Amino acid sequence: MGSLLQEIRFAARMLSKQPGFTAIAILTLALGIGANTSIFSVVNAVLLRPLPYPQPDRIMFLGDADRTSPAAPAFSVSLPDYLDWRHDNTVFENLALSRREAYPLSDIPGRNPEMVSGAVVTANFFKVLGIAPELGRAFTEEEDKPGGPFLALISDRLWTRVFQRDPAVIGRDVTFYNRRATIIGVMPPQMTSPADADVWFPLMRRVGNGVWENRIIHPWLFAWGRLKPGVTLDQGRAEMKAIAARLEKTYPESNTNTTVTVTPLLESIVGKYRLNLAFLLAAVALVLLIACANLANLFGARSATRAREFAIRAAVGARRGQIVRQLLIESLMIATLGGLFGFLIALWSRDLLRILAPPDVARFREIAFDGRILGFTLLLGSITSVLFGLWPAWQASRADIRSNLQAGAHGSSDTISTRRIRDWLVVADVALTLILLSSAGLVLKSFARLQSLNLGFEPRGVMTAKIDLPYSGYPEYPKVISFAQTLIDKVAALPGTERVAIGANPPMLATWQISFVREGLTVAPGQEPNADSEVIDGDYLGTFKSTLLRGRNFNEHDTKDAPRVVMIDQTLAERYFSGEDPIGKRLAMDPDGSGKDNRWFQIVGVVARMKFHGANENEALPVVYFPLRQVERRNLVLLVRTAAPRASFEKKLQQIVTEIDSRQPVYEIRTMSERVAETWATQRLLALLLSVFAGLALLLATIGLYGVISYTALRRLREIALRLTLGAHYAQIRALIFGHGFRLLVIGCGIGLLGAVFAAIVLRQVLFEVNPAEPGTYLLVSAFLFLATFIACWVPAARACRTDPIAVLRNE
Repeated sequence: MGSLLQEIRFAARMLSKQPGFTAIAILTLALGIGANTSIFSVVNAVLLRPLPYPQPDRIMFLGDADRTSPAAPAFSVSLPDYLDWRHDNTVFENLALSRREAYPLSDIPGRNPEMVSGAVVTANFFKVLGIAPELGRAFTEEEDKPGGPFLALISDRLWTRVFQRDPAVIGRDVTFYNRRATIIGVMPPQMTSPADADVWFPLMRRVGNGVWENRIIHPWLFAWGRLKPGVTLDQGRAEMKAIAARLEKTYPESNTNTTVTVTPLLESIVGKYRLNLAFLLAAVALVLLIACANLANLFGARSATRAREFAIRAAVGARRGQIVRQLLIESLMIATLGGLFGFLIALWSRDLLRILAPPDVARFREIAFDGRILGFTLLLGSITSVLFGLWPAWQASRADIRSNLQAGAHGSSDTISTRRIRDWLVVADVALTLILLSSAGLVLKSFARLQSLNLGFEPRGVMTAKIDLPYSGYPEYPKVISFAQTLIDKVAALPGTERVAIGANPPMLATWQISFVREGLTVAPGQEPNADSEVIDGDYLGTFKSTLLRGRNFNEHDTKDAPRVVMIDQTLAERYFSGEDPIGKRLAMDPDGSGKDNRWFQIVGVVARMKFHGANENEALPVVYFPLRQVERRNLVLLVRTAAPRASFEKKLQQIVTEIDSRQPVYEIRTMSERVAETWATQRLLALLLSVFAGLALLLATIGLYGVISYTALRRLREIALRLTLGAHYAQIRALIFGHGFRLLVIGCGIGLLGAVFAAIVLRQVLFEVNPAEPGTYLLVSAFLFLATFIACWVPAARACRTDPIAVLRNE
């Protein structure tokens, strides 16, 4: 132990004698470890950390899917299909059902009305998750039935924020959706499913109106199941697909080409982010490899300059193992300090990562630096100390003692193999940097294309706000129309307002789709084409600066008593009325989702194409527009083109809604530009971080190249002095230095280009309207590396040209 402590003190003393070397080494490693720790903290929070439920890997998320499109996302389940699944399956302990909703919470003394995220769930939902209330009780099967009592379970978060953790909340009647609900329980803090819910109501009490019982209707219901002990995921999927196949044969009108997806719950929440996070993890691993290659070169050069010291120690009896151990201790000290500062860098970057992360997944906001992250940092430090310390130590242990003792002022001469290894480490730096730079360039170009995407409307200057009118407060539809018209008139009178409209399913908030059939065509059941359905009022097209291409807009005469009318978008007109004038033609549709027979709507206008799903729109669906006075909607979105400051607009809008209905909250007041930006939030995170890591790699590669060129020039100082003495020009000396650097650049770029092409093929899955084979990106990256190499060679070349050959030869 005493010997080890002595070696540690000696290592610290040697490192302190070269503060510049030590600082550069620690900073290089800190940047590499910090980047890796930051990204691993995200991966840990999003992908690795288990859900806070008992045996979370046994919980499955189920939905319907199109059998003919395996890559298509799952869609909601019809209630009859769920009941058949629940009755026929033998693989789930419990199979529950949920539907996400939002509810106005009002009549709380001292609080304004507010919207609360929640869900209706079946009574066995909490059994599937394995969570019991921390206070009170859950629903029973007897309560979860048509016409059952209006009961509520609230989250710990809502209990704290609204009720100050008062135990007397149990049994209290509270107004949700303008109806009094009795709170019977409080769920523990870890219970937030589905999607950050704060309140849960019995689902089956909503059944019985004849709509949800229709197998054609898929009213945003999704199933949750807990696999029985011993049942594997593959077994569960096989049985559920077999049940879906039987239902398809039994009910061809509604279930043709309909199958079922069974996905682990965690995968259903974060699966779409797995690929992007894998790319980022690979990128920071490359940065760390570059840092280790640089440090290996730095330590190798430092060991070479200390060759005389090691030779003397060996001559007086030091064993080879002692020298290796001494160098590894120095490497470990650098790695420990680099890991410590890297952890601090990662800790500092946490808030930035939260800001850049997609807003729709709470796990991104739960990035924490726990024992697992600390252990990862320590592991990285240990691995890197071996990676960059082993080769210099091995090199020093193999040195020839006699030649080192006889060496001149600059230490021993390098062997050919040592020089080759040093050069190949630089080549690796260049190759890895080219891969990172080209990948970042492709992703940045993709992100730029996303930002400049033609949406078919102008989002800038448009404010949006959600208002859900409860049926209990607005049972008669004329009252809804009166609310909407009053709201439009009052908002239009605000200073700065240019246009006002109301939609139910506007761009970036589109969730409602319906099927349609053109008059005169016969379509097999279940094969009807789909379209996004939007219900509008006010100056909708003017608010979005969109265009009416043909026909007329809706007007005040398009009421319940008037002939039913519809506007279609350009996509639908081109696909289904190619070469025809669609004005006056009819479409059969059920826009209410009531499950009743389709009704005929006459086309009165054609609207320019708008991308309702922004960057998430893989294949543009047609859009059909209905007048609010003819098609009932109570979930309204106010759309206002205004020049007023945001804070002022929000305050006045709240006042207007309160004047119209004091119990009605308005929520999610946001700009349309923010909603558009959410559709490319994942791309933004990938583009920004890849750019940062690529820039870091370029900096490290430049430093590494500079270090090798400088060291080589120093080792060749006697040769340079002789050349100058024999009449060599300074240009020839510069060519000697630059030639070495650019030879390494060319080899590194050649190898890196192959890796960059492979990386581009992998990245194709996340690129938007970008061809991975575009030569412009690779030419630009090569130019950056050329400039970096020029800078790295210029200083050593200039220093070599200032050499005094007489002084150098005299010292030698």
